Amino acid sequence: MLNLFICFVFTLAGVYANGEFVVLHSPDSVSFHGNEKIEQSLLKEVFAACLGYTVKQRETWQGISITDPFSLPEAIVSIAVEGVDTLDVPNGKKFQLNDDEIEETTWQAISGRLAERDNDNTLVRIYLGDGLDALGQSALGELKPVPIDESSLKALRLTNEEDRKFLEEIQLLRAIAKKVPTAIKADDKPDVYWLVVSGLRPVFDLHGNNSTAAKEALLLLNNAFNVISEAFMKAYDNKVVITAFTNDASLVRHTRSISSSRQRREAQQADQEEENRNISDEENIDTNIHSTSEINSDVSSTTEYSNTNADSGSTEKSEQDLAKMENKINTNTKSVGQDEWNHAKYYTYNYPVIFNIFLWFGVVFVFSLLAICIAIADMDPGRDSIIYRMTSNRMKKDN
Repeated sequence: MLNLFICFVFTLAGVYANGEFVVLHSPDSVSFHGNEKIEQSLLKEVFAACLGYTVKQRETWQGISITDPFSLPEAIVSIAVEGVDTLDVPNGKKFQLNDDEIEETTWQAISGRLAERDNDNTLVRIYLGDGLDALGQSALGELKPVPIDESSLKALRLTNEEDRKFLEEIQLLRAIAKKVPTAIKADDKPDVYWLVVSGLRPVFDLHGNNSTAAKEALLLLNNAFNVISEAFMKAYDNKVVITAFTNDASLVRHTRSISSSRQRREAQQADQEEENRNISDEENIDTNIHSTSEINSDVSSTTEYSNTNADSGSTEKSEQDLAKMENKINTNTKSVGQDEWNHAKYYTYNYPVIFNIFLWFGVVFVFSLLAICIAIADMDPGRDSIIYRMTSNRMKKDN
């Protein structure tokens, strides 16, 4: 029984894949509030909204609001920590995160969104697990991390390969923060910096999640977060959104399969409802047309009957039948071609754009024309005026 309960708990954790999304810094123009859970697939929409781009997905998240659209952030700095559920960050605004996609998919989506608009944006992704040999010449320039001081460590040891790799990633984060002030120049164009930390999970697996070494690793990571935040805030004059989030690729696959099956089921239901709606509309139209034709035939037959039996005293009855059939014809005629569900008229995405162009062009044109008419009406028709020269009986010529 206990084994079944444990399996159920792990299955439930795999389905929900609870992670953490932390906003380390945001300018006054962007506000993060509430405690609503967010899907990782919506992070690209959140980052795009922070930079002033149009949100494409229909799903909405109530945890963000733009307070000043004229002073938006100039950069997004996001740090993805792989393989863990929480970051234990003392500062910042925290939200629960559902890992429904891997971090690289989110990165490709947000970087592709910016690349569609402008090719001059700075889009940098650094996977710190590649080590110094691969990142010596990074997109930010040459990185020179400070050697690790083993005497400052309490539980982590350089002799352990897992600890050493994690400490190297921390030193690379500090080297990136040291390089930011000289390598980055704000140019009023949206930039994205994507840093991936992969060495924390092996430390947890080696020492345990609640061990002293794990707590020391989280402390070192949070200190690196502070150093990174200060560097980018200084480079962009606080007009930057800095976030960190967890991502567990082992849980993403299961969550994605469940969400995709749910989406397929919802899509099938929507298609079935649309098909049934179209069939019912066609049947209604066919029925109404058929009934109308039957009514017309009944009217003609009734008219003939009334004409042939006018002498037999059935005129009053035929007139009543004609009145009833006319009412039935009017009722069925109104229902033919009518929208049963009373749907609103569909407008394309370009409709508000074209509407605003015509509206404000019309307003400016009317007021411009009014100003021109007032100016011409108040013009003094003096000797130097074209009105005087063109309306005089005798053209003035210079001798």
